[in-house]
Amino acid sequence: MFIIALLAMYGSVRGQNFDQAIGGRFGTDFMLTYKEFFMYYPKPQLAYEIMGGLQFDERVLGKRSSVIQTNGFVLQGMCYYHMDLGFDTGFSGFAGLGPFLGIYTPQGEKVRFGGGLAAAVGVSFSFRYIPLDISIDWMPILGSPRTSIARGGLTLRYILPTLWH
Repeated sequence: MFIIALLAMYGSVRGQNFDQAIGGRFGTDFMLTYKEFFMYYPKPQLAYEIMGGLQFDERVLGKRSSVIQTNGFVLQGMCYYHMDLGFDTGFSGFAGLGPFLGIYTPQGEKVRFGGGLAAAVGVSFSFRYIPLDISIDWMPILGSPRTSIARGGLTLRYILPTLWH
């Protein structure tokens, strides 16, 4: 009921030109996310994103695996370049880079601190009449104790209304 009321109140949100959005990222990690565009007219469209949550080790696929698990709590920042993929349709492609820091718990070892660099390539869609942004991405990471190219996720964000427009 609460979500329906929010959607009714902010029914005129336009394509990718939102200022701020909050949500969650699901896939090889579960993170809370805050994204803000700081330049979107006329071009380029630039945004930053701050994420925090659990990162899972995707290398362990079964109980019989001998690979050490290195799940962790991660804080990550990203800077993205967005490019429209349609004529005012709400679709955009993006690419970006950013650092991450984490506390990792390797299976059978002491907890340790680590970090590195993440890259991202993906597509995003912002609905025209409801305040929702959906994106899917591939986000490889390079760091210690984690390096992986098999990372990705689906992000759902609620677009915060902008009062000054």
